[in-house]
Amino acid sequence: MPCHYRFVQRIAAVTSLESDALAAAYSVPSADEWRAGRWVRVNFVMSLDGSIVGSEGLSRSLGTEADRAAFWTARGMADVLLVGAQTIRSEDYRPSPIPVAIVTASLDLDPGLRMFAERTPEHARPVVLTTHDRATQAPQWLREVADVLSCGSEAVDLAQAVSLLVARGWPRILCEGGPMLLEGLIEHDLVDELLLTLAPRLVGSSRHLVTHLGGWRPPRRLVPSLVVEHEGTVLTRYRRP
Repeated sequence: MPCHYRFVQRIAAVTSLESDALAAAYSVPSADEWRAGRWVRVNFVMSLDGSIVGSEGLSRSLGTEADRAAFWTARGMADVLLVGAQTIRSEDYRPSPIPVAIVTASLDLDPGLRMFAERTPEHARPVVLTTHDRATQAPQWLREVADVLSCGSEAVDLAQAVSLLVARGWPRILCEGGPMLLEGLIEHDLVDELLLTLAPRLVGSSRHLVTHLGGWRPPRRLVPSLVVEHEGTVLTRYRRP
């Protein structure tokens, strides 16, 4: 039988990563394509052998010029950033003009984190998404620097968390990690789009994009909508079918 190939949209000659073409390539779909009035994206960089961290044990050590350009382009199109507390700690997140929603069931946060300690009036007030019990036990220092929202009892209810963000007027949600948060979003069918950068490196790390015990049955399927190559780095977009 003949094979039928579908050519994915490709920008073959990206001469400037600041170009309008890159912004158009990462544009958020129009609202009539959203589910439940929101669009949840996840953005990750990965090595050729599947590692989500580089030699320093951090995702940013995998970064290339193209990955950084894609990272900031995607951020600029988001209403809110959704990030796990472990990623906030390990990647040493700084405060942002875009609201940052931190997912943490343990509320293991420290006032010395740059996210809190370096925040100025030009930065958005962070949001902390935690369980009902932890929310009632939140320390005073945290309540002074962030909005603490409860969603879920024993674990953070990610569906409820997403709904709370949408209710605040933030329907374009960009998740930047980590893998446990990504796994939870996939498990609850909350991911509309995966932005995945393939860095031209072999790392040898065991920290992969998703490691779900027993695997998903059936496997989750995504459809490629964009492939861009720039000096060896491959930028891709995958959407729900």
